[in-house]
Amino acid sequence: MAKKKEEPYLLNDEEHLSEVDTQITKTYNDKDQESNPDEVSKAIKKANPEDVSYNEDGSISVKEGDVNEVEKTQVMKFDIKSSSDVKALQQMLDKGVDSKKMGVGTDGTISVSENKINLTKKEIMGIIKENKNFVSTKSDLLKTIKNRIISESRMNDNVRRKFEGGDNDYNDILGQDLTNQLAQESFREIADNIRQKTGKENPSFMEIQQFLSNSLLEAAKEEYRLGTENLERKAVAMIRRQFNIPEDAVEFDAKIMGIPPAMLGLPSSTPQTRLDQIARQQGFKIGDIKREGLKFDKGNKPKPEGRTEEQIKPALKRRRLTNSMMHGAARKSQNLHHLDDELRETNPTLGRNYSNVMAANDANYFLMDDDSIKQQGMGGIHAGNVKLDISNPDKPKIIAQGIIFPILLHELAKGVVELMSLQGLSDDVEVRKYVLDKTDNLESETNDIRLGTKIWEKFVTQIPTENQEVISLTWSILQELPDSEFNSVIEGLIKGDGNAQQKVRGFANEALEELRSEAAEDVLDGSDDEDTYPALEDEDELEDEDEIQKLINQQLSDDSDEVDYESMSKVELQNLIDDALDAGDMELVRHLGSILNKK
Repeated sequence: MAKKKEEPYLLNDEEHLSEVDTQITKTYNDKDQESNPDEVSKAIKKANPEDVSYNEDGSISVKEGDVNEVEKTQVMKFDIKSSSDVKALQQMLDKGVDSKKMGVGTDGTISVSENKINLTKKEIMGIIKENKNFVSTKSDLLKTIKNRIISESRMNDNVRRKFEGGDNDYNDILGQDLTNQLAQESFREIADNIRQKTGKENPSFMEIQQFLSNSLLEAAKEEYRLGTENLERKAVAMIRRQFNIPEDAVEFDAKIMGIPPAMLGLPSSTPQTRLDQIARQQGFKIGDIKREGLKFDKGNKPKPEGRTEEQIKPALKRRRLTNSMMHGAARKSQNLHHLDDELRETNPTLGRNYSNVMAANDANYFLMDDDSIKQQGMGGIHAGNVKLDISNPDKPKIIAQGIIFPILLHELAKGVVELMSLQGLSDDVEVRKYVLDKTDNLESETNDIRLGTKIWEKFVTQIPTENQEVISLTWSILQELPDSEFNSVIEGLIKGDGNAQQKVRGFANEALEELRSEAAEDVLDGSDDEDTYPALEDEDELEDEDEIQKLINQQLSDDSDEVDYESMSKVELQNLIDDALDAGDMELVRHLGSILNKK
């Protein structure tokens, strides 16, 4: 009987790491030579003579080539007692799994060999160097590689290859290099955040899923106790205050739906009475996010008559960039929960669970491939949704749903920014329908979410104030630009182009002057409102003042033992907030939350 084909050299646990830097070697013992002499003979003939060794124990070793890369299969385990695991396993089986890759453990778990981690020789040696204190055998190295799914350069292999190779829908919008740059910047920050949250240097995909599940259920249970209706009203009040939206300007319909039945392994046909019963038993709300009219793929609507592909391309590009920035803008508002005293005092750990959920959710967009994300959506698993009702132009309505409070905040904020973005759509009805048919779908949304935060950050960093009204008005001014000019400015911001940055700063100064004038008129009309907008200054003077203030701040920092929270990253601030929550220091939480919310 022929010897079973050996797995990659890393599986030979008894060998030492010093041999990793050599070649893959296959060894045939006496039994192999007797049972399959032809295979041994072919291997010897195929190899160079110097690559064949005849060992003292009678075995024959044949070097099969240089080690350039290896593949390690990740084994995913599902506990059949867990409804969420059963659902995840069912989704995997629906995709199609070779029965040879499945196994049933004595503890009642089902194991599936799934994701392969591809590592080059250089990357392997890098892992050894990084982990030299506890990697001394190939067995140790295997364990390290298995958990190296999330690290600085290890997003999902399919996602990574698409960004690096230009096989993605942003390639036509921003080009391969710029798109990949944004993806890498986004993932590095997200990876750092999830490492901090989990306390693991290289958490595996399954560990992150468990982390997400635990934090989500804990948050949902506490919301159930507090009352979701109270949180819904609070969310609307926060968004109105954040964006300074008067009561008579916009109507809001905000709902916390709870955990989707599909996430719990419950069929979509489960009656609401049964869902309510399970909710009471489990202590958390259960409900579906209704994404009515959601298209999963790009539409096939024909081009408007008389329009060429080149003529309509700028409008398509503009809408994709706008969609991504709407998602990026909304992520800032999901942290507003840190600013609510009542919420923190009621349950100090709730904010931490919220932060954990959002960090894990961000990570999933880079750890799951496009098909898996799409299948979850088609299976009814959605975190949130928002839509606009503009049937009454004098008072539009934002209808938002989220599974928990911070996601509801996210969706409400996205609705507000989308409302401000409508003027950027074409006046031509047919062009508008064609553009939305190609851009507003789940397939496109995945990369919009992955890249949007960084694009939005590159926009807001050019605005010389953290006042949300100024940011919003600057965004509205930007939306007034023609398609090609809008695209040029945003692409310039991503590239770090000085002209684009200066143009946005000019729009911000224009917004400042407009708001300052409005405030002055209110004073003349007898209003008691304070003028909250600084006097507009010449751009050069503004930059000079900026530099002077930085020097002053630096001098104050040098002369004081106080911590400079303003200069900290979002990840560092979030971790300090978590520590402050644990310590019960609500004053520090409020202070740090206000700084985090401005970044």
